[in-house]
Amino acid sequence: MNLDVNTLFMVTIYVEAILGLLLLFAWAQNTAVHAVAWWGFAHLLRAASVMLFGMYGNAPDLISIDFANALLFTAFAVTWTGARVFDGRPVEPVYLVTGAVIWLLVCRLPMMTDAVEARALLASGIIAAYTWLTAFEFWRGRAEPLVSRWPAIFMLFAHGALFLLRTPLVELLPWSPTDGNVFGSVWLTVLSFEALLFTISIAFILLAMAKERTELRHRTAAMVDPLTGIANRRSFLHDAGVLAKRHSANPHPTAVLLIDLDHFKSINDRFGHALGDRVLEI
Repeated sequence: MNLDVNTLFMVTIYVEAILGLLLLFAWAQNTAVHAVAWWGFAHLLRAASVMLFGMYGNAPDLISIDFANALLFTAFAVTWTGARVFDGRPVEPVYLVTGAVIWLLVCRLPMMTDAVEARALLASGIIAAYTWLTAFEFWRGRAEPLVSRWPAIFMLFAHGALFLLRTPLVELLPWSPTDGNVFGSVWLTVLSFEALLFTISIAFILLAMAKERTELRHRTAAMVDPLTGIANRRSFLHDAGVLAKRHSANPHPTAVLLIDLDHFKSINDRFGHALGDRVLEI
């Protein structure tokens, strides 16, 4: 299996750009979910970084390697920030550029100029760190019942682990024996396409997560009283219907508990509805 690097770069650029625009379009339809915008910009940044990687040989290494990697690290940092925003955590501007700054500073060291393997390990480590941080952010918010959260956690963790092992695998696994060209390696082909498939899959999973949360909140708003947090009449009728069906299939005793607050109207009349609402909340 041969790897056409130019074709792979072009496909990756188009896919990342389209996914970024798709996420931004989804955010424009519901601007309340700010995380989707962060994820959209992350894909656009990755598209720009791959474009710079594709200029290798025709542009200075400072642009096609150093700056391209710095842009790629920032893209993964933006994805992580989107995960924090998704669960209501604050943005950390310093950590948005930490990976890129570390990369640019380390690459300026004389000992790292020709240390290709060390630079590759550093790049893989930075990407794995941001990817695992993103998975950790989703894990922290697991109390929210979003089914799509779990495949996102799994894919992010697995992709980070594979990215961290990419450089050792490249050194240990055999290359194509035909001409010794690394671009003809089966393993390089597999790893490259894994990254492309990952970026497609994670974009749709993140979009599904945002949609699932919106539907969950709409469903919760329709079933729960916003003042007290107690199930409302619609929720009672829904649960009663479920219990009735369960009772018809497997009859068993069922009880309904009714609680009434006597003379509550007098509290509203005497102290006002605002104080009455506070009493209901307590």
